[in-house]
Amino acid sequence: MKTNQSDFSLQAAGPELGRGFISNTPPIPSNAQNGQSVENALQGHPLNDTLLYLKKKKEEAAVRWYAARVTYGRAKTVYDSLMGLSAEAGITPYLPVTKKQVCRIVDGKPFMEVEEKPVHAGLLFVRSSYGNYRKLVREAQNIPGFTPFYDHFSTSSTGKNEYLAVPDRQFESFRCIIESGHEDILIDQDQMPAYLSGKRVRVVGGVFEGVEGTLLKWKHQRRVFVDLGQFGKYGTGYIRTCDFEIIND
Repeated sequence: MKTNQSDFSLQAAGPELGRGFISNTPPIPSNAQNGQSVENALQGHPLNDTLLYLKKKKEEAAVRWYAARVTYGRAKTVYDSLMGLSAEAGITPYLPVTKKQVCRIVDGKPFMEVEEKPVHAGLLFVRSSYGNYRKLVREAQNIPGFTPFYDHFSTSSTGKNEYLAVPDRQFESFRCIIESGHEDILIDQDQMPAYLSGKRVRVVGGVFEGVEGTLLKWKHQRRVFVDLGQFGKYGTGYIRTCDFEIIND
């Protein structure tokens, strides 16, 4: 290959002449648009495309608890509709309700029955992969009253807000409190402390075993609170000293 002397400056003279030379051609910037930079060369590389594809498929397959908004008073109706789709659509709906035994008089005789009441009139959750949940949202017109919540602090690769999901650990703690059957749990948001400042603990005994949250003395009792962000705070009943352990993160 013929070299033009004007393109190079000699590094040394004498016997070493021509052994090393330095290019006078200016370096190509990393953000060059002519396709010659390393950064641009990597874009569209088959290996990179494969890795991005696998990452996307993994994210779509990850199963999470997604929060959904329902029209006021239609939570049970929407839940029943989702239950009818659950097996085919690959989803598991969950409607948090409290249960309480009440005594009613029927034909002059006392009758005990379990009364169910939604924790929140306009909220339910769906256990699903991202792919299945996205498909469900697209077909939401078939389920009147169903609308997903969006995470306004997180965007997808397309620039759209992600669907809002609750971390598994927090959700399972919340679920444990709701399903404990304990009469002294706290779910009324007007009764909650404004801030949860205390030690992180894990309940290891009693009906609240497995709950992880903030230990706080509230309403004259030691309780563990779980914070679901915009969906509220929820507190256990009384927790004995022997029934919890400190979580050292």
